[in-house]
Amino acid sequence: MQTLHLDLKQVNGNYVELRYFIDNPNQYQKRSLPLSEITDLIKLAERDYYVSSLAEDYTVTGRRLYNWLDGSDRTLQPLLDQYRREGIVLAIATSKKLAHLPWEVLHDGNGFLVQRVPAIVPVRWVSDSTVKKLTIEGEPENRALQVLFIAHF
Repeated sequence: MQTLHLDLKQVNGNYVELRYFIDNPNQYQKRSLPLSEITDLIKLAERDYYVSSLAEDYTVTGRRLYNWLDGSDRTLQPLLDQYRREGIVLAIATSKKLAHLPWEVLHDGNGFLVQRVPAIVPVRWVSDSTVKKLTIEGEPENRALQVLFIAHF
């Protein structure tokens, strides 16, 4: 199973820099994403996603988030297609307001990514100066948690 790292950092007020890589954190690609396209989703997530009421359908929210990440140049879709047969973990690192978004509901227009077989599993990844890459292989280490799983009912 491959891990596609997506590192989202807010820059220049109204833009987010998306850095993405598969194996080597030093060999990343980057894109600039306009934050204005999802400002209403951020407000909605902060208000509704972590309480019992839901103002918008998960499919609509997931589709908007997916389209925002994929962009008009369709950057994300070819990466997902490339590793589709072996399964993919989307390790999503966010900061500030982007951390409240429900990345688990990413939807490509055909279905939620987690419904695929093999699945495309979005997980929240904490990126810092010591942890450059999320790994899922090898022996467990005695260290701080790098992934946060959220159950939503």
